[in-house]
Order: sequence, then structure tokens, then C-alpha cells
Amino acid sequence: MTEPWEALLGMLDLPTSEMQKSEGISKEKRKQEWLACRVLLKEMLGTNAVIGYDAERKPHIIGSEIEISMSHSGAYVCVYLRKSASVGIDIQQMKPSISKGAFYFLNDLELQWADLDNNVQMHLIWSAKESVFKYAGDASIDLKKHITINPFSGNQNGRFEVNLQKGDLPETIQVQFDTFEDYVLTWTL
Repeated sequence: MTEPWEALLGMLDLPTSEMQKSEGISKEKRKQEWLACRVLLKEMLGTNAVIGYDAERKPHIIGSEIEISMSHSGAYVCVYLRKSASVGIDIQQMKPSISKGAFYFLNDLELQWADLDNNVQMHLIWSAKESVFKYAGDASIDLKKHITINPFSGNQNGRFEVNLQKGDLPETIQVQFDTFEDYVLTWTL
């Protein structure tokens, strides 16, 4: 996101309801992120689209079978689309202090193999849990209790498995990851 929010707004033809939402965002950085996601979505679809949210706060494109997930951090926004299949994506700008909060999101199984001193690994775990949380679309899911990252190696790019316990149904999800600059990016496959 290099454009100011005013330039991003000029790239869109928002309906009145979306203009009102935009005007209701008081912080300029947040408005820039909100508009940048919509500009990116317009570029991807070739047309304006309206994003709605279900009761669990999961976004969807109104009037479409295309599933959507969005994320923003630092200077980047990302949008992930897939037809008729749930998706989750997350981008994180790395900070040196993530290990201080590791016990908030790491469960006992993960603590057996995770390296709290490996800043990239800690961000990949956090980001993957966020991606799977978005994929699941259930606000009652707890990152520590319901999402478990299987051990993986490497910190440039690759894939690993994540176990999601949603109700009585366990699900194994493949998560792809990439790192660039001081960011990590994860998305469900």
C-alpha cells in the first residue's frame, strides 16, 4: 500500500452503503487498508464487488460463490479467492517480541517442538493459526485449543499440516507459507 486512502477511494466506484462504511473509519491507516483490499479485489475480479460479513464475521462477496479471505499488516494487504471452497490467508510483519506472547497461542504439543527463539518460526505458527481460523469461519474457535500446527522445518517457503478441531469433526489442512523482507505470509490450500 503506497497510495494514500484518497487515491484508493478514487480507484473505486463504491455503492452508497460502502461509502458510508468508508466514511465511518476514522483512522487513516485503517481506511487505507480497508480501501486497498477493495481495490485489490476489483483488480482480481475485473469489477467492483461488495464484501459482506456473516454472523461469525467471516467475509463473503455478496451475490457470488467465490470465497474470500483478506489480511493486512505493515505496508501490505492480501486477498485470497477460491470458488466454492473455504479459504484463509494471513500476512504478518515480524516483530522481535512475538515469543513473549507464545504461551497465548502455542499448545502443549507445539511447545514440545517449537523453538521460541526462532522469530520466523513463531510468526509462521501464529500466521498459520490465523489463516486456519479464517478458513474455519467460526468465532468460537480458540487458536490454542482448536488449532494445532504439526512440526515443520524450513523458514523460507514451503508447506505444513495444521489440525483443526471444529466441533466433533477433526480436519487436516495444508498451509502454504512464504517469507519476504520482514513478513510472513500463510494461506490454506
